[in-house]
Amino acid sequence: MRRRLPKVQNLQTPDERVDEDINVAKFYYNRGNYMAAYLRSKDAVKTEPNYAETHFSLAQAAEKMKKTDEAKAEYTAYLKLSPGGDNAKAAQKALESLH
Repeated sequence: MRRRLPKVQNLQTPDERVDEDINVAKFYYNRGNYMAAYLRSKDAVKTEPNYAETHFSLAQAAEKMKKTDEAKAEYTAYLKLSPGGDNAKAAQKALESLH
């Protein structure tokens, strides 16, 4: 007879998960591991698609990986969600350089 394991509760809220994903993505990005940064950022966007910082993080990683169209789309998404945000100037500058 099998033992039943107790149900596991979610250990993180979606907001906490996104914050962790972004922090880990930044860690990888700063160390030059753009694929890992890209994947963690992609997870963050899936979890919270209306949080601008997830799009900025994904855009940066996509740009480093030469995924130009995706980088443009993500920078644009960031600017749409947060036109006056902390990274708005950087996103605008990146968009201009990608054209």
